[in-house]
Amino acid sequence: MLKSKQADYDKIDNLDWTKFKFFKWIPTAIRLQSVNEEDWQNIRKSMLKTTLDFKYETLQKWLETNSYSEKSKVQTQNYMQALRRSGLIE
Repeated sequence: MLKSKQADYDKIDNLDWTKFKFFKWIPTAIRLQSVNEEDWQNIRKSMLKTTLDFKYETLQKWLETNSYSEKSKVQTQNYMQALRRSGLIE
């Protein structure tokens, strides 16, 4: 399970980041088209310098708002992977 590295937040330790993993591989063209969408970029900007708990809830709401569309799944998975690459989650 992917976990937060910020152990000082008890609630964050219980966040299951694997719920944002939908695909084993996303073609580059599809990923770029999805993540460059203006509404998604506004959501990403709103998560800058926020807690992991806020990011988690925002990603969850984004999926729900977009009825778990393929595009929203690509977007949220890509963001979760970026958090992992930056060392914020394992």
